[in-house]
Amino acid sequence: MVTFLSSVRREGDWILPRLLRVVSFMGNAELDLSRALLASGTSQIEVKCVLGSITIIVPPDLRLECEVDAVLGSAEVVRGAPSATTPDAPAVRVTGTSFLGSVEVKIVDPDAPGWFGKLRKRLAKET
Repeated sequence: MVTFLSSVRREGDWILPRLLRVVSFMGNAELDLSRALLASGTSQIEVKCVLGSITIIVPPDLRLECEVDAVLGSAEVVRGAPSATTPDAPAVRVTGTSFLGSVEVKIVDPDAPGWFGKLRKRLAKET
């Protein structure tokens, strides 16, 4: 996947290959692995980000290894849900470099309620 002054988004049912290379130059790339089909074992995502952003959304039932170096940029893993993996769960390994860009890997539960559901639940408790 290559983005050059553009945006690319993968979501829904799609097959994650054993090796996926993502290059973002002054663009935006977003990968949603919530409903992606993965083979057993380890799949690798190599990222190269220059003046752009790459966001990878990972469900909590996948094992995650993240080794991204940042040079005048950012590379972070954000846990929005606790990991619930088993030893035989598929693994995703994210490696690469971010130069003046942003690489963010978010662990998110796709079945969790959104902000509106949380607000409605909070209002129901108060009344």
